[in-house]
Amino acid sequence: MRLFLLLLLTLAVSCKKESEETCDKSSLKGTWIWEKSVGGFGGWTLTPESENMTQKLVIDDLYFKWYIKDSLAINEQYDFGTSEEGGVGTESKTYIELESGSRYSVELTNDQLKLFDWCFDCYRHEFVRK
Repeated sequence: MRLFLLLLLTLAVSCKKESEETCDKSSLKGTWIWEKSVGGFGGWTLTPESENMTQKLVIDDLYFKWYIKDSLAINEQYDFGTSEEGGVGTESKTYIELESGSRYSVELTNDQLKLFDWCFDCYRHEFVRK
């Protein structure tokens, strides 16, 4: 009976849904190509075509690098963690926190990465693994 309760508790507090990858730092590593950002006060959808620009993330063991139009816009060390409550705009409790203090909630499903800004009326940024 104790084993069953332990298993049930483990499933209840797991950090991802069945269709999503295990939420650990290693699953985020790699190069990610921007597909779109959705949000803002008006719920706008921004794409590479509508904005006439490209974006990509390069995430390794230590650094989170965000390139905009092939120029390095963010190059910071980061921490990966979980919170007790979901972030703004998502139920995901998994997050990346940059050394500057910026935080993004993380949803990872197969080769699709979604980053949610930690603020109201902000954006959800969607990337595909390269």
